[in-house]
Amino acid sequence: MDISLIHLKVRSSMEDNLKAAGKGIRQASKRDPAFIALPEYFSVPGSMEKFTSAAEISKVTYKETTRFLAEISTEIPNTYLLGGTVVEESQGRFFNTSTLWRNGNLIGKYQKKNLIKIEVKAGLSSGNKPAVYTTEFCKVGLLVCADMFDSELITQTVNLGVEMIFLPVAALGTHPTVKGHPLTERIASENGVFVIKIGNVHSNTRGGRSAVIAPWGILEEVSDAKDDSIITTKVDLSRLREYRRNLQ
Repeated sequence: MDISLIHLKVRSSMEDNLKAAGKGIRQASKRDPAFIALPEYFSVPGSMEKFTSAAEISKVTYKETTRFLAEISTEIPNTYLLGGTVVEESQGRFFNTSTLWRNGNLIGKYQKKNLIKIEVKAGLSSGNKPAVYTTEFCKVGLLVCADMFDSELITQTVNLGVEMIFLPVAALGTHPTVKGHPLTERIASENGVFVIKIGNVHSNTRGGRSAVIAPWGILEEVSDAKDDSIITTKVDLSRLREYRRNLQ
């Protein structure tokens, strides 16, 4: 089973971000992967440091971004699309929401629980429960960025039977340089799951590097190049299930 990650530069306009994402998705789809995944806030213009109003970002980006995700997922009907995250309004509150699509249909979503300071200041609210969905390949869990530091949430998600966790991220430019993926590697090895980490070029060398991580190590990661890139990696579910049996 193949998985493709779309590692994107941050553009100054939503339109350019969506255009780049569409180009990457269409290119990745030529390999006919089971999943294609986008980064956190992939359509939001500019960097996270400029994130000041959740309400304004939602107003400007939500409808166009979800329309884009619905439409492009119809172009890849055999592939699940992890739509990065969008700023979604629900009952007067705003959430950083990860979405899962197939053939034009929204089949799942997750509201980020562990917000960083800049998100709280901008007016985002925290979600409060894990999200796990059954696909024809395996059960997948949706988490977002700083959720990786929440061991209780990870345990709750894993206990729902997931074999793969999608983790869109968007580290700030002030994030300290991290060598490798020590935290997500530990999560993968201790819990017997694949961690699919999807970052962006802006945060590439500051902890947001995209990677496909198995319990036995990093299968593939992007380089330090400052350009858009796509990585497509084969994951072995049979090997994962054997690993999980040995964990018990």
